[in-house]
Amino acid sequence: MNKNELLNLKNEIETAKTTVSSLNGKLEYLMASLKDQHGCKTIKEAEKKIKVLEEKSETLQERIETATTELEEKYELINEGE
Repeated sequence: MNKNELLNLKNEIETAKTTVSSLNGKLEYLMASLKDQHGCKTIKEAEKKIKVLEEKSETLQERIETATTELEEKYELINEGE
């Protein structure tokens, strides 16, 4: 390797170090945010919470659809009788 190749390699290493440092900082920020906003200390905890919230969302959606159907049926019966 000549001098220019070594200098280029050195620059690439320095750039990579800066990138890694920046990404580590972002990861720390996101993990702190995850803990503060959602009470999750790990990604696994967050994934479990997402699953629970998705199940609750599905249950609520089913209840809304059932209630809507019941109201539509009741409303149609009132209109048919008039």
